Amino acid sequence: METVSRLLGGRYQTEELLGSGGMAAVWRGRDLRLDRPVAVKVLTGAGLDEPTALDRFDREARAVARLAHPHIVAVYDFGTDEGDPYLVMELVDGPTVSALIGRGPVPVAQAVAIAEQTCDGLVAAHEAGVVHRDIKPGNLIVTPTGIVKICDFGIARLPQDGENTLTNAATRLGTSSYMSPEQAVGGAVDARTDLYGLGCTLYAMLTGIPPFTGDPLHVLHQHLHDPAAAPSSRRPDVPAALDALVADLLAKEPAGRPTDAAQVRDRLAAIRAELTGAGSVPVPLVPAVAAAAGRAHPAGPWPVAGGGPFPASDARPAVEQADPPADRRRQRQGLAAALGVLAVVALLAVVVASQLTGDDDDPLTPPVVAPTAAVVTQAPPNPVVTVTAAPTTTRARPSTPAPSTRTTSARPATRSAAPTSAPASTPPRTASPSPSPPPPSDPIVAIRLSIKEQVDTGQLSPDAAKDLYAKVDAIAKDLASDDPQRAKDDIKKFRDKLTELNKGGRLTDAGFTQLTKDIDRVAADLD
Repeated sequence: METVSRLLGGRYQTEELLGSGGMAAVWRGRDLRLDRPVAVKVLTGAGLDEPTALDRFDREARAVARLAHPHIVAVYDFGTDEGDPYLVMELVDGPTVSALIGRGPVPVAQAVAIAEQTCDGLVAAHEAGVVHRDIKPGNLIVTPTGIVKICDFGIARLPQDGENTLTNAATRLGTSSYMSPEQAVGGAVDARTDLYGLGCTLYAMLTGIPPFTGDPLHVLHQHLHDPAAAPSSRRPDVPAALDALVADLLAKEPAGRPTDAAQVRDRLAAIRAELTGAGSVPVPLVPAVAAAAGRAHPAGPWPVAGGGPFPASDARPAVEQADPPADRRRQRQGLAAALGVLAVVALLAVVVASQLTGDDDDPLTPPVVAPTAAVVTQAPPNPVVTVTAAPTTTRARPSTPAPSTRTTSARPATRSAAPTSAPASTPPRTASPSPSPPPPSDPIVAIRLSIKEQVDTGQLSPDAAKDLYAKVDAIAKDLASDDPQRAKDDIKKFRDKLTELNKGGRLTDAGFTQLTKDIDRVAADLD
């Protein structure tokens, strides 16, 4: 494995090795042309001789290239240097949801906010014809300001795939703990496949474990045949509406699930509105807990746990104690009788491929070093998100209180204007006007929402929004690191950019006025 810095494509300088596995290495790097930090994944070793690995590289690049959304990790470039394929991505600070779950169940309101933002990203992906097919905690990153990013589109279904299920098991598998029934038997997938993965992820956030546990074959059997216990049976403070949503997401047949991610997003918004009626409770995104014995957590860059297609080793994460061998044999016999020999062969192929790729994502184990679609680095100490919760909501894991560097709303960053109390049966959103929710109390979240609103209403060019989001991220980091002078400098850059966009016809006068008001709110916090 090469560990020395190198220049890729005459443009991308690798600087620090963040993680490596049998097939790829992930580096912190710099785009010398644009002078910005990036993450660079380089296919190496066995990956160069593995057609599936090359296909996943190409598939990830093509999938994310058609998506530009603040809840999806951006892919900037894809190329080959001296025979080594590389992928250049957005460098994201923050832990994965898997890392959060590894420390215990997530507060209910925070879990709802994470799921809601994930839905926002899925709406954009599905509208572009991209099905992720591997939604799980290890593929969701939470930034220090509470923004969720979906990463690793390495096995995504692209529009040109049509209904092709990709007979290669390694390209159709997800992760066994989060795999939909249709994936388990090699069936056709669509947007509802991602909703099943989201349901499993939401379940894991609420309870600390996925809905089904055991050895991989046993888990797949449960996905196909067994109903999941209600989250409230493991955690009494989960509201009934959230129980019902999880049950709908985990329906065995796609037709029994919500029709699309927008509908799920609306139901989550309604649940969040109910939870926020009892007052604000600050919840650290990265609780201060002692590291597991014998495992040192790096203070700096922290590669994602189990989030990528290239494992660091063949080791499998621990799971709950499986049923006795005799019970497992009976279940396997029942599975064979139910599905028939061909289905069992397909199922075993998926399990074997899953074992070979090391694609498990059990949240019971601490993070391990493994390359992923986006490099995740340790968040600044104790970032805090302000959420609201019902009086019965309790923290399900211990944490050490510490002063926060910034208090941020848990409200999703890209919610378009919509009632916050929409009923569960609300149909997918249309372009018709709808009442706006109350503005978020945090000006950083408010300005992100406002940028999204300007794009949605035609006031701001979509390609210009990405630059504005980046400038807001810079301001948020300044505030989180308690650097008011740098924050003022970055606020000035934001204002200058608004003027440039307005003069260039990419931002209307109305949009300019609104975003100026929003940045004024941010600046007022510094006075």
